[in-house]
Amino acid sequence: MSQAGTVAWLALRELWMSFRLLVVLIAHVVAGAVVGLLPAFARDSVARLAIGLGLATLVTAAVAAWSMADERLTGRAGWLITRTVPRGTYLAGWFVALALVAIVGVIAAGVLGWLAIGSAAPGGDRLALPAAMVGVAASTAAAAALGLLCGSLLRPRAAAAAAVAACGVVGALAWLAAAPEPWVPGAAHLLLARLVDADAVIPNALRAAGIGLALTSALLITARAALDRSDL
Repeated sequence: MSQAGTVAWLALRELWMSFRLLVVLIAHVVAGAVVGLLPAFARDSVARLAIGLGLATLVTAAVAAWSMADERLTGRAGWLITRTVPRGTYLAGWFVALALVAIVGVIAAGVLGWLAIGSAAPGGDRLALPAAMVGVAASTAAAAALGLLCGSLLRPRAAAAAAVAACGVVGALAWLAAAPEPWVPGAAHLLLARLVDADAVIPNALRAAGIGLALTSALLITARAALDRSDL
């Protein structure tokens, strides 16, 4: 097993033992369960799903930030890094673990939402909801990367608060936009919320996913630089 795979496994084990893995999964599953358990018109259901997934994204960012900061301050990160694990590999392992948990949660929420909503897009396009969920998954990965960046610089509580505040600001700006422009970070959640009335759902969702992945890469590069300058 590669070093990144080993770190990812250890990260998953730590997330499981500290119940943070369950927190992330439950936050996503609840978003889909609420839509299934509280029947409503399709327009209201997709809005509820988008809001629930937005809150789950905040939880993902907070858990990522707290976990990285806790790993630094307790010395577990330093212990691995002094034993030939490069800092970049350590960061990549933790990102893979967090992103994997979050994406599993997004898939679960998407399945529950699809069972409750069905084809809510104009024209009955059955691929519209899955495409929007792909964009949401990419945005959630970016939130995890943002959390790791905050955790590389700050103490646990401050890191979690900073990650939540940053995600909240991005979400508010996207929500205030007149239309779900795919180049705006967080546009995938807005596109999902307006799925019933949106045009060109699949192209915009894929563009939003691309922006989310590009943002994820930029945040991970920044987090790598921050981790290089952090005391472990």
